Amino acid sequence: MAETLTLGQEALQAAAKAHVDDAFYTPRFEVRIAGVGLPKDVMRDVTSITYRDNIKQIDGFDLTVNNWDSDRNRFKYTGSETLAQLTQTNPPANSDAALFQIFDPCGKDVEIRMGYLGDLTLMLKGNFTSISPVFSASAAPVLNVSGLNVLHKLRTKQFSWAWEGLRDSEIALNLRTLRDPRGGPRFPLPVDIDKGALKAEKPTPYVAEHNQYDIDFLLTLARRRSYIVALRPDPTGRTPGTLYFGPPDSNAPGSPQPLRDVTFQLHCGRSLIEFKPKMTAANQVSSVTVHGWNRRTRKPIIKKVTLDDARIRCNRDIHRLLQQCDPREEIVVTEPKFTEADAEARALAILNNAQHEFVKCDGTTIGLPDLRAGLHVEILNVGARFSGVYFITETEHTINDSGYITKFKAQRDDPARVR
Repeated sequence: MAETLTLGQEALQAAAKAHVDDAFYTPRFEVRIAGVGLPKDVMRDVTSITYRDNIKQIDGFDLTVNNWDSDRNRFKYTGSETLAQLTQTNPPANSDAALFQIFDPCGKDVEIRMGYLGDLTLMLKGNFTSISPVFSASAAPVLNVSGLNVLHKLRTKQFSWAWEGLRDSEIALNLRTLRDPRGGPRFPLPVDIDKGALKAEKPTPYVAEHNQYDIDFLLTLARRRSYIVALRPDPTGRTPGTLYFGPPDSNAPGSPQPLRDVTFQLHCGRSLIEFKPKMTAANQVSSVTVHGWNRRTRKPIIKKVTLDDARIRCNRDIHRLLQQCDPREEIVVTEPKFTEADAEARALAILNNAQHEFVKCDGTTIGLPDLRAGLHVEILNVGARFSGVYFITETEHTINDSGYITKFKAQRDDPARVR
């Protein structure tokens, strides 16, 4: 069962963990390259750090770095370098060549940690992927550095493959066993699944991957079941982590957890700095019908799921508002479905996804490293329409001179998921 914390309780826990009364109010971040922290003079030049995650995209980060050396009256990291300095191998630490190469893309493993004094959370392990300096006559020169987690390395080669008679979670596990013809595993990360979800899935006669990156194929497989694909970092930082494939509310015994199993309670006017919900009735549907074909019996398959189905629990308290808008029916005939169970599961997933689009929000709160995509947040004191439990689809954590804030996007969810 998920633990529920108010922001005040979280603050006290963070402070107690660090043994410092004001720990929660002292934001800190750490950037480690190849296991070594940035030199102090380089850390002082990092004026802003942002971490982003999203249930449908690879998470990443951005650094804003001062690029001017006032003591030497020149550019510090890019703009004053020579070709010889850029091509120097293993330059001495703190040398000009080392500074010019320190943010080079692709060649270094990078760890990003964020949090508060004495209590930093590993947010990402990945690589620098781009640098973008800004040279301006009216402002101090800065260097913008971006990076992605290690999942971006899975977009190096496209494959075609097929599976027969397997469940989707079994396919996710099977990816780990496949070999790249060039040598080595095709999928270099361990894969975890939700064992309870696996039992509920039905085998699919045939699933094909057509000239796709494995990670993109896995994301497509997840979306059709309303699952997520999330990188769960190794807290020790010794390995890139484990890839999780399964439902976002995984609480089954033995199922892996991405972060602490916490649902934050955020109160409007207290812990919420800003909250902007939106209810959209357009494009909502009252029922979904999926058509398929049973190859064994050579008969058509037709399965229909409506909002009255007890399994549609999201936003049930405000379905009456939706019924006033005369929602449309949706019929899906373009997707191959070979069993009635598969067609029904797809219809249920489409209707559930539509309900999750009914009420969505953007929010801003004080920086919370554990508030991440794939988890839940409970919003209070905003009225019956918009109060409730929300599933977080995207977050943005930023530490700069103004402090640490977390922005998030979320969609209203079934409260029973986190009870």
